[in-house]
Amino acid sequence: MNTFKNLKFFLFLLILINCKSFSQDGWFWLNPLPQGNWLTDVEFTSNNTVYVSGYGGTMMKSTNGGVNFEILANKECGKQIIFINNLTGFSSSANGILKTTNGGNNWRFIPAPVDSVSGYILSPAPLLYGKKSNKIYLSRDLGENWILSLTAYQNEIIYSSFFLNSNTGYAVGSKPDPYLKGRIYRTTSSGISWDTINAALAYGLRSVNFINSNTGFAITFSQPHLIKTTNGGYTWVTILNLVNSSFFNEIVFFDINNGYIKGPYDILCTSNQGSNWYWYSTGPSKNTFLKNLDEGLGIGTYENQNYLYRTTNTGANWLNLSTGFNDDFYDVTFINESTGFTGGYDNIYKTTNGGTNWSVFNLGLEIYDGVNCIIFLNNNTGYAGIDGGQIAKTTNCGLNWHVIQTISTDYIMGISFPDANIGYAITYWGSCMKSTDGGSNWNYLPDGNGHNFRDIIFINNQFGFSGGYDNDSDKAIVRKTDNGGADWTKYYLDSMTSIRDLCMTPNNSLFAAGYNFNSGLYNGVIYRTTDFGNTWLYNRFPKRITSIFFSSVLTGYASTDNNITYKTTNSGVNWFATYCSNNFESLGMYFTNDLTGYAVSPYGQIIKTTTGGGVLISVEPQSYIVPHTFNLYQNYPNPFNPTTKIKFDIPKAMNASLRIYDILGREVSVVVNDFLIPGTYAFDFDGSNLSSGVYFYVLTGEGFVESKKMLLVK
Repeated sequence: MNTFKNLKFFLFLLILINCKSFSQDGWFWLNPLPQGNWLTDVEFTSNNTVYVSGYGGTMMKSTNGGVNFEILANKECGKQIIFINNLTGFSSSANGILKTTNGGNNWRFIPAPVDSVSGYILSPAPLLYGKKSNKIYLSRDLGENWILSLTAYQNEIIYSSFFLNSNTGYAVGSKPDPYLKGRIYRTTSSGISWDTINAALAYGLRSVNFINSNTGFAITFSQPHLIKTTNGGYTWVTILNLVNSSFFNEIVFFDINNGYIKGPYDILCTSNQGSNWYWYSTGPSKNTFLKNLDEGLGIGTYENQNYLYRTTNTGANWLNLSTGFNDDFYDVTFINESTGFTGGYDNIYKTTNGGTNWSVFNLGLEIYDGVNCIIFLNNNTGYAGIDGGQIAKTTNCGLNWHVIQTISTDYIMGISFPDANIGYAITYWGSCMKSTDGGSNWNYLPDGNGHNFRDIIFINNQFGFSGGYDNDSDKAIVRKTDNGGADWTKYYLDSMTSIRDLCMTPNNSLFAAGYNFNSGLYNGVIYRTTDFGNTWLYNRFPKRITSIFFSSVLTGYASTDNNITYKTTNSGVNWFATYCSNNFESLGMYFTNDLTGYAVSPYGQIIKTTTGGGVLISVEPQSYIVPHTFNLYQNYPNPFNPTTKIKFDIPKAMNASLRIYDILGREVSVVVNDFLIPGTYAFDFDGSNLSSGVYFYVLTGEGFVESKKMLLVK
């Protein structure tokens, strides 16, 4: 027993000595600025300090009241936030909460029966409260531990809770009564016990707030009204009819006099304890968060884009804090390190300084005709495939574009010109066209119907590939021609349903990227062939792959969603994940070299990397669902000969190490020693070069070390 304890201590010291420091590089935003992920919540901690959260772990901070924002470099924050001061805050998670004590720079997961903190009381002692389903929970140690305070009756739902002080609190919701649906609970004992208040309310209650022990306000469901009580909640009267107004979801009071009711289109404000309410329009679809009755921020949606707005006059005027242009992007290309192009609806954009600034050329099309693909043959000549069977062409590096109507009226999804005259184009519904005069005229090629095609690539005038989805077989299909499209050989890729993108490397290896719809999980798949389609190999991914690009023979990138970009440095044999700024999937990628690349999405987003996407994760993630704790699983099989699978969970972004040791404490293998993103990982360990015996595998992270024993039997 003492020998094993000494071994564990020895391994712990050895790991601490050998741990390395890694920096996290990656992608940054070009459009819109300061960032483009969807925003979800705003929290003012003072007149000057404000936090904004969103999808993909987005956290922004302003120290000048929202005039300017910085993006905090972490990927751990949830979508809903609440701060009790400038430094300490809480964010939503699954089966627990996230906590920061340094202003959102780092977050720590705390297992809890709630998924978010609803509110807090600081005096005379800190009290946090939260709800989940029909239960209310309390924490008196700033979220570290939670106790069950209230369980509502069966089939009742608690929608809102509010504590006036550390003793008195309310919980409101609905009950399954067809005539009296409103439910109110009250505690005057710091949550130790709760009383049921039979207030005879016809409708359930969405939100509640009290300004003193007698006076409170609530919003009803179904037939929305603002109701008021002056006797602690026992009787209520309607003071405002909200039936013909927008959806109101929360009542907030800054102090005993001043407060407001939040809605996505309107807000109601009071400055005299709710005796009078003033109606203000917040503009198109804004969820407004005020820091006082005049100033605030709004999260608004306009033409499928999500923006942050600021007001200094209670919503009479709004300043859009997001800068950039609003369009949908499906492809991007560059002709040198500085000059590149992307296309949107009726527009083609050009940059000459690496994406810092963009000029726009309007094609003069129907407003809903979008650019689906864009290529350049040389520094001057380029083509863009557009909806409605249209192709735009430029011969002066994008200064002007001429729109050509082909014989098709379908979506042009892919274009390939092996020389200045011969060109090929593929449409979404399976038509393949060919031009012999530089794109001026187009004719159909045979054998294209019955497929939904996404891309086409020609190596020379005769030899090329197209890829998409075959309606008859419900499988991904790659077609190959060696006679200019007169005949096609078909390859059905059984492990993939639909191809989203094709890519050819400089040594003519072909990659087909997409997903397997029939799996039910949209599992991503990348197929590769190095012999022009005669044999195929593939890799699977947790999420569907939407675009792929190789910057050299060895280095390639593939896009998915959930803040992940995959990278290979060995010609697609292995792929590893890196963080990506954009939480949405990028449908177009282009790299000017192995380090500098661009990605665009249909949500008007453009991102860039100059570091090759950041540090590689050297073990394959099995899932990007964030685990709540560290876990090192028992290897399987065990005993093993000669391979076994080792699986572990990482709950947050951090430096981590997994190493293998023999019974004498000698290191025999380093599985991973990298910066890892949150997720579940698995590694196939091969003990072919080791002797039979007992081995230990040890996982270490920030403040975490765990080891397990495995047995190799040959």
